[in-house]
Amino acid sequence: MERALNGPRRHANGGFAAGSIAQHVDADSVTVVLERPIPLARQLEVREDRDGAIVWDGRRVVARARPGRLTDHPAPPAPSFADALLARARHPLIGVRHLLSDCVVCGPDRTDGMHVTPGFVPGASDRLVAPWTVDVRFAHAGLARYPAVWAALDCPSYPARALVDGTVCLLGTMTAYVERRPRVGEQLVVHSWTREQHGRRFETSAAMVDAAGGLVARADATWVALKHQRALGTMRWLR
Repeated sequence: MERALNGPRRHANGGFAAGSIAQHVDADSVTVVLERPIPLARQLEVREDRDGAIVWDGRRVVARARPGRLTDHPAPPAPSFADALLARARHPLIGVRHLLSDCVVCGPDRTDGMHVTPGFVPGASDRLVAPWTVDVRFAHAGLARYPAVWAALDCPSYPARALVDGTVCLLGTMTAYVERRPRVGEQLVVHSWTREQHGRRFETSAAMVDAAGGLVARADATWVALKHQRALGTMRWLR
């Protein structure tokens, strides 16, 4: 992964990493399990097998990918693009330094980023939404790169409850289906909801829709709260 495609400062954004790995699996829906943080600017080995693919960093397995299946949990109505812009402008951590504030996808101050910064759906503090206008920097031949679509689904799928509570979570597993790669300049809405919470584990879903409300991509994600929350102590102001 390129150095610029970070989530936490020294590691890859989970969505970009998962989407890059998913390309090695011949399936419409792919599940990627990130067993360790994916390093940046390092050559990794991908070994394909009957069940999918395994990614190695030297002697350590860092990720696994296989054909997947999305949950049949119904999606709530998508907010409008105007509401997504408003939510981004009201992102609660703007101006706050934390573990993910430099993320290439959601970092508010990344001039070279995607600006898919989620905020709360107006009137619904249990749901997040973000706008995405596809930039040529994350596209090829006029269409968003496949890993970029996964990345745009990743950050808005962060658990809303964790954002409210100031709890740091990292992506553990992501299953995604890409109906189509959106065009450069296309305005999209990515919104998410939490299906379940079990202790430190959150199960969320996200959907990406176009201006006509048509589905562009869909994802399910497992987020795991860090055992030691000192890295995001600055988020406690939300309480």
